[in-house]
Amino acid sequence: MKEKGYGKFPLWIIFLSDLILFSVGFVGTYLSYLVNPIVGLLYLFWWIYLEYSTFTEGCVNCHYYGKRCAFGRGIIAKHLFAKGNPKKFCERKVTQKDMIPYYISVAIPLFSGIYLLWLNFDWSILVMMVYPMLVMFLANPVIYGKWACPNCKQGAICCPAMDFFAEMQTKGKKKNNKKQK
Repeated sequence: MKEKGYGKFPLWIIFLSDLILFSVGFVGTYLSYLVNPIVGLLYLFWWIYLEYSTFTEGCVNCHYYGKRCAFGRGIIAKHLFAKGNPKKFCERKVTQKDMIPYYISVAIPLFSGIYLLWLNFDWSILVMMVYPMLVMFLANPVIYGKWACPNCKQGAICCPAMDFFAEMQTKGKKKNNKKQK
């Protein structure tokens, strides 16, 4: 019987996942910078803070610490941070409140783009403004729902984020079923 999940995620998943996700940070930083260089730096620091939080609250306690996870962070975490306690990973509870920082990372490029378009319409600004939303609502379900989570050994042990998104998906199905009746 084949064991569930990757011991080491394939490099193509890591490359595509990081390319897509970090491009949101780049686009957000660029659009914010166009509004004002200080705003651009603040956004960049925000993005770095989100990554730091991911490492210190998740990666150090994850099964993939020192290994190739879907985002390559397990290997990086080993070189930057001491190993944490795997029980802490399982003790966390993810709620809508925990998602707010990620919503902000998409909202800032959106509002920056709206402001820039108000000053002077430019198709490239419009595309960059919409891109983070496309990633959040179209690419993230593929990255997490098809490539990462279904193949993750940590998810088979316990994963508060996976539990949260499964609960959200179940709530969405219940609402749709009520509408159909």
